[in-house]
Amino acid sequence: MKRTLLTTISTLFLFCNFSFAQATVTTIVDSSAYGFTDDLIFDDNGNLFCADYSGDAVFKRTPAGAISIFASGFNTPNGIAFDSFGNLFVCDNIGNAIYKLSDAGVFLDTFQVSSPSGIIKDAVSDTMIFTTYAAQGTLQKLAPDGNIINFHSGSPLSGPVGLAYCQGELYTSNFSNRRIYRVEADTLVFIAQLPTSGSLGFIANVGGQIMATAFNQHEIYTVNPITQVVNLYSGGVLGSLDGPVGDALFTTPNGIVANPAGDTIYISEYNSKKLRMITGFTVSTDELFNSVSFELSPNPSTEIVNLSIEASALPYSLRITDPQGKKVYEKKDLIDTNLELNVSEFETGTYMIAVRSVNSGTSVKRMIKIQD
Repeated sequence: MKRTLLTTISTLFLFCNFSFAQATVTTIVDSSAYGFTDDLIFDDNGNLFCADYSGDAVFKRTPAGAISIFASGFNTPNGIAFDSFGNLFVCDNIGNAIYKLSDAGVFLDTFQVSSPSGIIKDAVSDTMIFTTYAAQGTLQKLAPDGNIINFHSGSPLSGPVGLAYCQGELYTSNFSNRRIYRVEADTLVFIAQLPTSGSLGFIANVGGQIMATAFNQHEIYTVNPITQVVNLYSGGVLGSLDGPVGDALFTTPNGIVANPAGDTIYISEYNSKKLRMITGFTVSTDELFNSVSFELSPNPSTEIVNLSIEASALPYSLRITDPQGKKVYEKKDLIDTNLELNVSEFETGTYMIAVRSVNSGTSVKRMIKIQD
């Protein structure tokens, strides 16, 4: 049987590991003239934006390395996020407002909010999801029409800031007690807590796992949201040492983001105002549980990927997530040993394809989408 990929339903998880043996840390911005201190995000053109919580501006760094002030006049710019039209939303934490700016940095709208901190675009709409740091904190939604809805407040939130999609699910993290939660409609599910004192800066999806900055302890951690395993990735004492990731040192790492291709990590440092870059890591697809055998071809692909799976694995579920951890396709109860996946509308980059068989377990493979 052959069926074309059409719809999006159900729930499934990816299981991925990192190989950091060759990873290298490099300082790419080291100047007091720029404030690379807080949240980081890329636009669709590969420009990197950073909020300067210690100043009043949001900075822009082009792929060629040119740096400029994108917009200024904020009080304490914190979380930043783009909508699908390229408008940038900036949480002004002490300024008690969320600002909407055009792709040219022009102020378009102001939303009065008490102590907004982190922000992210909803995976399937232009609703913006944001955290507030007042009292214990809240999770709220800012609809495209400006309506604000509070959907989580109080415990277990404790100064929430970080937001990230990973394996198709939304996660938030507490700055105050370093705990990470999966966000569900009616509850927050505890995932992990960084095993250190101090605060958790931001979180990001990298290769199907969560990476988190330990702000006061000068450390970077990886967190598997399924197994809840937490590992120290880099750092540990105050410093600014570049080089192999196992030897590198950081100074108050805060913002963290992977580039659109998912092959480079960027980290802002609050006290030093430096921008650090991590390259050379690889994402493996080592199976954490029982595996099911399936094949993808051609891979890389420009338009069609054929998935073939052994009949003994039927039925199975399928999920595809993009480099930022957002779900782009999902389906369950498949009974096709040969499935044609149309990826022509996908952006170029590396995607994770996870197959879960009721009989055989779960496996993950990387699929690379290339241009014609």
